[in-house]
Amino acid sequence: MSLNIRKRILLLPVLSIAFWGCPSQEYTSAKLYIQNEDWERAEEFLFKALEVEPDNVEVMIQIGYHVYAKKGEWNQMNEMFDQAIATDPDKKIPDRPVSEMVRNYRAMFWADNYNSAVRLFNEYKASREKSTLEKAIQKFEETANVDTTQGQTYSILATCYFELGNEELAVHNARKSTEIMPNDFQSNLALGQILSRTGNKEESVTFVKKAIEIDPSNTVAIRQLATLYYDLGEKVKSVETFEAAIKTETDKMRKSDLYFNLGVLNMQLDHFQEAEDAFMYAYDLNPNDSEALVGMAQTFENAEKWRRASKFYRELIALEPDNPEHYKGMARVLIKQGDMDGATRYFEKSKKLGR
Repeated sequence: MSLNIRKRILLLPVLSIAFWGCPSQEYTSAKLYIQNEDWERAEEFLFKALEVEPDNVEVMIQIGYHVYAKKGEWNQMNEMFDQAIATDPDKKIPDRPVSEMVRNYRAMFWADNYNSAVRLFNEYKASREKSTLEKAIQKFEETANVDTTQGQTYSILATCYFELGNEELAVHNARKSTEIMPNDFQSNLALGQILSRTGNKEESVTFVKKAIEIDPSNTVAIRQLATLYYDLGEKVKSVETFEAAIKTETDKMRKSDLYFNLGVLNMQLDHFQEAEDAFMYAYDLNPNDSEALVGMAQTFENAEKWRRASKFYRELIALEPDNPEHYKGMARVLIKQGDMDGATRYFEKSKKLGR
């Protein structure tokens, strides 16, 4: 999540006091108060001006900008902006159409609020304090009111609610983000992840697959889909998805993890040769990965290749001499080879280590 949103819009200057047409005395006074930053009197005379000039979109824009936005009353600001657009969207003030001014102002205020909300969320991630998370949520909710068309607000708001433990609002906001931005990768992935973690794994697949369609090279999404298939018992699809992720992953450690997961799946499918290959690749990429060695030892044990299994159990014992499970594994394969004395020694050693 970016800490700062660039304001790519053209930041409009405060509306000047230049006269367009023949403004009323009330509006002329309001402009002078704005210039002098006397906001209380400016507000008073802007509303007086609107009474005598009810169709003056310039006054509406001024009220939205200088009264409601200044107070953070975003709903009222938008109502005033909408009124201006409904009255005359093409009116130029002085050289920009009302519709463009409204769009730019909303984008500007949205960016300011969004950045503040993200800073609060990052503070929460560092502190894990619930009160800070609640402040971030409040700020994101406020940000959503500034501009309801910005889907990314709802996406991160969904994450905030999930962190807070409110799954219903998490799903609600994640769905809203995908409704606004149906072809956005992050919105689809976020909804898929939240649905998965709330137990709705079947629907989760739909949105994670959509995210992959948008960005086929993203291994985070591919791993998520493979895990979903595994959780749903569709192990063949999970294997295929892990294989696809391996082809695109460039990071050695992540690739090692993918191979390890692929090895586990192939073991469960009794594809022992494929499991062996996958664990070997995992270990080659990460020689410190003891889990890959465990996978290889168990693969050969399940395939009844006792000598090869014992080779990897010995390596595990050398690597982790205090782990009793490795001694138990060694004892099992020695029994299968008829070495009862050796098996007894390893079994006794596992008992001494406490399990």
